[in-house]
Amino acid sequence: MGKFISIRNFLAATGLAALVTLPALAQTSADAGPATPTPQSIAMELFAGANTALRSDDYESARRMLESALDLKPGHPAILRGLYRVAEQAERPEDALDVLERIAAAGLYYDTTGEADWLASADSERFAAITRQLDANLAPAGQAERAARIERPDALIEGVAVDIETDRIFLSSVAGREILMLEPFAPNTPEVFADREDGLWSVFGIAVDDRSRMVWATSGVVPQTPMAADEDSGTALFAFDMTTGDLYRRYEIEGAERLGDFVVRDGIVYVSDSAAPRIYVLDSLSGQLELLVEDPRFVSLQGLALAHGALYVADYAMGIWRIDLGDHSASLVRPGDESLIGIDGFLNTRDGRLIAVRNGVSPHQVMAIDLDATGRAVANVDVILRGHRDMAGDTEPTLIDLADGRGWLVANAAWPLFPEDGSVPDDPRPATVILQFQLP
Repeated sequence: MGKFISIRNFLAATGLAALVTLPALAQTSADAGPATPTPQSIAMELFAGANTALRSDDYESARRMLESALDLKPGHPAILRGLYRVAEQAERPEDALDVLERIAAAGLYYDTTGEADWLASADSERFAAITRQLDANLAPAGQAERAARIERPDALIEGVAVDIETDRIFLSSVAGREILMLEPFAPNTPEVFADREDGLWSVFGIAVDDRSRMVWATSGVVPQTPMAADEDSGTALFAFDMTTGDLYRRYEIEGAERLGDFVVRDGIVYVSDSAAPRIYVLDSLSGQLELLVEDPRFVSLQGLALAHGALYVADYAMGIWRIDLGDHSASLVRPGDESLIGIDGFLNTRDGRLIAVRNGVSPHQVMAIDLDATGRAVANVDVILRGHRDMAGDTEPTLIDLADGRGWLVANAAWPLFPEDGSVPDDPRPATVILQFQLP
């Protein structure tokens, strides 16, 4: 749910003319700045310093400060683009080629159209090799087929959950404030499973728990939530009986700002707060939500996964956090070359692979991440799906569900076509497509 903060706009700023356009990097998910230095706040200071240095034509200082910011936020595409702009303005083609090589190695894309003259003149073979790799990063990869196509363009569908026993598909709707259900004999015809009459605001994360036979969902309020003038906002975790559709229980906790994504295993639910640096846990159906960990280093928490005896949480602006389930300490997973910035949907397979949906940067893709034996560093990244025709246009893939060796993906959530001011965009909103793919 990274689209709920201005980090999304920052990451999407692909045509940065100068570093003066980058201060959004400094914003955290909370309104107030952090009380103590964090990687995010230090990066803010470094960006501010780089801006100042660039205005004074002190290119070397700007470069050094951005390199330091990149150490704090490895693989961050906007920092890499900032480094490229510094090299460009400093007329240092060798530095520019070095940055482009790092962008390509991170699995990212940069449009080099118009850059050929000055870069090719410095090293034509090197520039050609970089261009080939960047184009390869954008090329389609993997295969998927349509599991459903839902003609509800105003629903803004965010999440998907599949019940393997019945082949029913459940969908979460942000703008419709409802949970939709697709029967296997009518995969394109949604029925309302639960809605605002059950107390739902916008619905974000959704999951089916085979053990309890519950449909779990998180709900809260964003600018795209249709609200009555006298209606109170809030956020909660909901459990619905899968058979009857009745609300079993609603779980709330004081201090929560926006319960977003979650993972369920053996009746235990771990929930991230997308608007506050907190993770919560519910240890049983009859229990209460409790605070598991609060850490000011968290910026924008998204999906969660359980693997290697630990809890892993995607941070849209930082990468992946590893939470020790014993002492609840948090540490950033050491990335490889591939950028881990912009991860939204995030779950684990039974054998401990992390399946991630990256939508904050170009290209959008689904990745399989293998950790090393310690579970603290990335050993390998494979692209499962990229460039599918249903992932195109002014949309983005969001959340996933995994079961029975398969994955289901909301391929084209139309967040960019749902302005925060409630206006209706000129471009039509597309039908939502759910893609199904085999896990490697």
